[in-house]
Amino acid sequence: MKGIKRTEFENGLVLLTERRPHAQKAVMLVGIKVGSINEDDKLNGASHYNEHLLFKSNKYRTTKQITEDLEFEGTSVNAFTDHTITAFYAKALPEKLTKAVDVVYQATTNFEYNEEEFSRERGVILTEIRLNIEQPTRYSIENLFLPTLFKGTPLERTIAGTEESVGIVSKEELEQFKKEFYLPNNTIIVVVGRFDEAELQRKVTDTFARLEPGKVSTQDLHVDLTNQRAEKFEGHKSIKQVYLDVGFKVPGFTHPDTHKLRLLNGILSAGMSSRMFQKLREERGIGYAIGSYFESFGDPGIFATYVAGFDSARFEEAEEVILNELKDLKTNPIPDRELEGTKNLLTSRHFDMLERIDSRAIEILETECDKLPYDFREIPRYLDKITKEDLLEMAQKYLTDQHVLTALAPEGFQRK
Repeated sequence: MKGIKRTEFENGLVLLTERRPHAQKAVMLVGIKVGSINEDDKLNGASHYNEHLLFKSNKYRTTKQITEDLEFEGTSVNAFTDHTITAFYAKALPEKLTKAVDVVYQATTNFEYNEEEFSRERGVILTEIRLNIEQPTRYSIENLFLPTLFKGTPLERTIAGTEESVGIVSKEELEQFKKEFYLPNNTIIVVVGRFDEAELQRKVTDTFARLEPGKVSTQDLHVDLTNQRAEKFEGHKSIKQVYLDVGFKVPGFTHPDTHKLRLLNGILSAGMSSRMFQKLREERGIGYAIGSYFESFGDPGIFATYVAGFDSARFEEAEEVILNELKDLKTNPIPDRELEGTKNLLTSRHFDMLERIDSRAIEILETECDKLPYDFREIPRYLDKITKEDLLEMAQKYLTDQHVLTALAPEGFQRK
């Protein structure tokens, strides 16, 4: 992509840099192509567990020293795990970036955990898993809807793992899992912002580029995108309202229909003017949080809508509204004002994203990981070309009657 420099080292490591001279800081994002899809039931949660241990003690620094050596230099760090990637980043002042590279490199190559820290973090993760239900909107999607939609595929497994899998995994198993995937030829480094290009290249050459490559165990993520009608309800004593999700398997961001699906998703839920918000929240007072999302795992993707937090007595009403809106998208062309207005809103939000160096870094990482066939910076140009006829075709093609519906609900809930 124009303006983004790509360097591939002899050991397979990929470095992508985008200089933003007017930025006040630089962000370094390290992506390892490993996530829950690379695990089995016994090791479910291993990628997430390794992420938690990244900035714990290693042979160079203690946990306290790592924290102080970064934060006292003005550098913030964070990390995340999803189904296909583990990523961690350091956001630093330009003159402090190379020190951040050292610390992140040491964290990446730490394959010997401190036993006490390993055990302590197990407790933290188990608590996180047990508390998932206290974030019901997130729980309903990650622990109920996605496993139902992708049943029988690697995407069925949750990212955090289960109490059983996290409770029994050994330190040695986790260290070995990290060794298998934290390889230079399975790693992408993205740096965006204001930094010294030559100095960064030297530092990466002296650290990550010196690592020995290895054989990466790849996971075939071929998912049959044929949808089948399915419903699943899960009741909990602690849940007082309903969290409803309705959606489909669709092609991911590598597919030519990507931008049309992106705009169709915007029609449903972009802003308070969107169909879902108007029909459910404004006209009926149903739902605390309302929205839809189009997400990708490479080739497979999700197109779904949700209503979070409403009285179970209004379940059938909420379901009817959603299905009617999906039907309307398949039947009636979108009015011109709504079409152009949604394009404007998505374009405005896109430009907001481009102003954030960490968001740009994530987009660059995603483009490289999934080999996306478009420049993320040009998305508004793609959206502008989409017609109401295109969206009608997309709705008829993907928003079929074969949807998956899940609901997290109060214990004992039954549909009428």
